[in-house]
Amino acid sequence: MSPRLKRCFALLVAFATVLLAVPSANAERFSFAAFGDLPYTDIERAELPQLITAMRDSEVAFAVHVGDMKHGSTPCDDVTLQDFRDLLAAAPFPSVFVPGNNEWVDCERRSAGAFDPLERLDKLRSLYFAKPESLGATPFSVIRQSDADFTHGAYQEHLRWQRGPVLFLTLNVPGSDNHYGSQREPGAEYRQRMSAVRDWLDAGFAEAQRKSLPAVVIFMHANPDFEAFAAGNPPRPYAELLYALRSAVLGYSGDVLLIHGDTHVMRVDRPLRDTNGETIERFRRAEVFGSPIPGWLEITVDTEAERLVRIRPRPLRDED
Repeated sequence: MSPRLKRCFALLVAFATVLLAVPSANAERFSFAAFGDLPYTDIERAELPQLITAMRDSEVAFAVHVGDMKHGSTPCDDVTLQDFRDLLAAAPFPSVFVPGNNEWVDCERRSAGAFDPLERLDKLRSLYFAKPESLGATPFSVIRQSDADFTHGAYQEHLRWQRGPVLFLTLNVPGSDNHYGSQREPGAEYRQRMSAVRDWLDAGFAEAQRKSLPAVVIFMHANPDFEAFAAGNPPRPYAELLYALRSAVLGYSGDVLLIHGDTHVMRVDRPLRDTNGETIERFRRAEVFGSPIPGWLEITVDTEAERLVRIRPRPLRDED
């Protein structure tokens, strides 16, 4: 090879190396945190700043608490609700809250103060969802169902936002019994809220499909008992949600991650079955750590990785 050809070849190799080193213009990589079902005790409340610091050190883009920010027997007074709101508002990253049963449904318990659950839900809305933005020191904008769909104007807590190639949405579906009630037929609050939940779920998936987004992440509090649903016997308070969720997932071409709390068993699995009883591989469920084990889930979105969404459990202590 002549010296001139050698120089040309060397330049081509160098140019190709530079091209390989430069990420794609559409490349996207970020992590976010999910946690919930804590603090239930004063000790756990004292440990929360350590969790926030761990998330900050991991440079999460945002964090989502999926509900139950107090024990079911802890008073549902304004001071308790405000305290946790102040914690999220001071976080060094955007933070989002999803209502659980302990902060509104179960507030009618005498030990919790014998509050009216609907009044407490309205209080949560005024504290956590007063503006179309997240909490945190650097909030981001969100779309509230109350603004996007006037037929469901009360539901400020149903949020949606997009980061990179992923659509995120929150649902007010609390644990225990989803405020279904003890009668065979549910109460008016359940019927109205679940109508809003179904519409918000459908709107989110339609938006993701319209934009050709490859993934949807859903946050809610309740464990709806996928195992009973797979066995053909869904629990009455969650049957409506489970059928709507399965329909939405089957009508969408991308991956779906549902993050919830409620039963305090950290797990990652694929529990949703199609109408033939086959596992829907595109659907994953992740349940967060819960009291008495403090921890969080670190979820990483990386468009250049083999798997777009990866989940890493992060207990606060190694022995947990």
